Amino acid sequence: MSCKSVAVTAPDGVALRGWYYTPATSITPNHKAILLLHGVGSNRQDMIALGYLFLRQGYAVLEPDLRGHGESGGLTTYGILEEGDVHAWLDWLVESGRPQQIYGFGASLGGAVLLESLKHETRFRAVVAESAYFDFPSIARERVTRVLPEGLKWIAAPFVASGMSWVRWHDGIDLRKASAADGLKSTTTPVLLIHGLADGKTSPDNSRRLATVKPANGAVQLWLVPGSGHADAWKTAGAEFESRVSGWFNTH
Repeated sequence: MSCKSVAVTAPDGVALRGWYYTPATSITPNHKAILLLHGVGSNRQDMIALGYLFLRQGYAVLEPDLRGHGESGGLTTYGILEEGDVHAWLDWLVESGRPQQIYGFGASLGGAVLLESLKHETRFRAVVAESAYFDFPSIARERVTRVLPEGLKWIAAPFVASGMSWVRWHDGIDLRKASAADGLKSTTTPVLLIHGLADGKTSPDNSRRLATVKPANGAVQLWLVPGSGHADAWKTAGAEFESRVSGWFNTH
């Protein structure tokens, strides 16, 4: 196995950084590459273990820091600008890695970003999104509501709306448009949604709602994992996770 640090420039000029792995010489490359995207508040290190799973199968593995995370610059925009970042990383893969097939796996924020990129990105053969949210406004309301006492839960909606208005005024980012669901509506890319039924951060209803979105080819499947929390289906389901995810990519 070899690993090198790589960098691209996002469409808005932000510097993005990541790691690119290629399989050990003892493993026959399968001429496929996979983009792995981590969750909010994390960085590319969270994807190292999963990357080894795919390296052993012959994939080249690209693990970037999302913007606003790790060594990547910029502010987190929950998919608004990250969509363009995904395109930039795939451009790099095509130009530098030259894989014949490209796949994607994203967890939490990374899953939502991956889905949102499908509005315009057509180069993925298939993707997997674990613990993704339906759109930013609904997940913001959900998380704010969860931490409020019972008698004050009603303020979640106006609180989130005012916060998004401030971001729109201060940073010029309209978070109302951050929507994984919109990415699904027109894509022809096969999508596997994974969500833990015990997810206390992003409720499984997010993936249930995403699974009802009808893309152009209808190739969306949902796997709800009993006993699994937020983005830990691999830890919970082990071999079944590996079989389902690898099988999804191998059949597309």
